Amino acid sequence: MVETNNYVLIIGSSNMDLNVYLERLPKPGETVTGGVHKQFLGGKGANQAVASARSGAKTVFIGKIGKDMFGDQMLSRLKAEGIDTSHIFRDPNEASGVALIMIDSNGENIIGVAPGANFGLTPDEVKIKSDLIKNAGAIVIQMEISIATIDAIFRIASQGNAIKILNPAPLKPIPLDTLKKVDIIVPNEGELLRLHSFSIQKELSGSNNEKIKQASKSLTKLGIKTIITTLGKKGALIYYGDKDKFEIIPALKVQAVDTVGAGDCFNGCLASALSKGKTISEAAKFATAAASIAVTRKGAQKSMPYYEEIIKKIKN
Repeated sequence: MVETNNYVLIIGSSNMDLNVYLERLPKPGETVTGGVHKQFLGGKGANQAVASARSGAKTVFIGKIGKDMFGDQMLSRLKAEGIDTSHIFRDPNEASGVALIMIDSNGENIIGVAPGANFGLTPDEVKIKSDLIKNAGAIVIQMEISIATIDAIFRIASQGNAIKILNPAPLKPIPLDTLKKVDIIVPNEGELLRLHSFSIQKELSGSNNEKIKQASKSLTKLGIKTIITTLGKKGALIYYGDKDKFEIIPALKVQAVDTVGAGDCFNGCLASALSKGKTISEAAKFATAAASIAVTRKGAQKSMPYYEEIIKKIKN
């Protein structure tokens, strides 16, 4: 049991990623041959846990995996990264999660996921871990687990002092009562606009940049304190709802090879920096530098950079 409150707690999914690298992505009904297959450990939760641990934070992971070969590999890999895996549940009746991923020569991807045991993590199971949740320095949740479980986690976390981060991916409708408990939400551009559509149901107008700003302002009125919208090659945009202030975090120029896991890298490193007392601005800059390294490498967890690499990138 982790006793100090400077640890990062990641609650979410762990998958086996089955990747095929192609010159271009197929269109519906089309087969593109000549690809190269590679297998990597992934899942948004596990990816974020690896990013957090490698970037220097004491990291704990809660999730559910199958009692199968993939599950054994997931557990072994997370332990090797120095992550506390003692709170992972294993389901004898469900297979571990699998993601089928196709990546083109520009690093763009399309992904299909069979969540398996991931989606079996229940509200009652996370309630067993209440002390762990309440005492964390920062908590990151994604949406490859059930909405009921996500809501239970935020309810418990609200009783402690943890910085509560929601990465709303893959996006689905979120109850307003759940959103009100979130401190920082980290969507990409598309997720932000769809979340606004789900939650506000009001048309946005103007350029894409103006829509992002309108959506950010509207969503903070629901109770979310801060929104960090990741913009890929354009960096990130922070909106501080309490100050009615925007801050642009510029991206670092790199040649992307594989963007799978870049968002997970950002979220894990953001939480890592926040758990050490960094400001949101400082943490976002740290996370942006980390993600700029991750996209230059293949694979999700394998691409996550170490603390020394991130600091060197920032200095350069």
